[in-house]
Amino acid sequence: MIALRPNGAHLKRVLRSERGYLVPRGEGRIVAGSTSEEAGYEKRVTPAGVRRILDNALELFPALAGAEIVETWSGLRPGTPDDLPILGPTDIEGLLIATGHYRNGILLSAVTAKLVREWVTTGRATFDTRAFSPLRFAERKSLAQNAR
Repeated sequence: MIALRPNGAHLKRVLRSERGYLVPRGEGRIVAGSTSEEAGYEKRVTPAGVRRILDNALELFPALAGAEIVETWSGLRPGTPDDLPILGPTDIEGLLIATGHYRNGILLSAVTAKLVREWVTTGRATFDTRAFSPLRFAERKSLAQNAR
């Protein structure tokens, strides 16, 4: 991600494309993002990532060409091998897991909270959540071992 301070340019709304987005923030700053790279647990900003974000930012809003780069940062997005979140009870009594939302955590927060509430208060969800079960990876491993 990159925070920019435009030189005289003003952005009044979010701009978005397939490759990224620009979000106007307080103090006239504009946040530009984002990239996605397989980095394991290493949080770092790469020149290639910065370039991709800046190229997209300038395509969306050419008036940023003279902007000051105020800040750059990176974060980790926990994902899963099958690209589905891990949600639900485990084989340990009372332990629920809600993780692996990748870049959709904020978008899935309401339904995740609803499901966790249901599991805590009633012990079950109101719809079929087997595809998201934390136990699905153990089940696949077991199936693969049995196939040998």
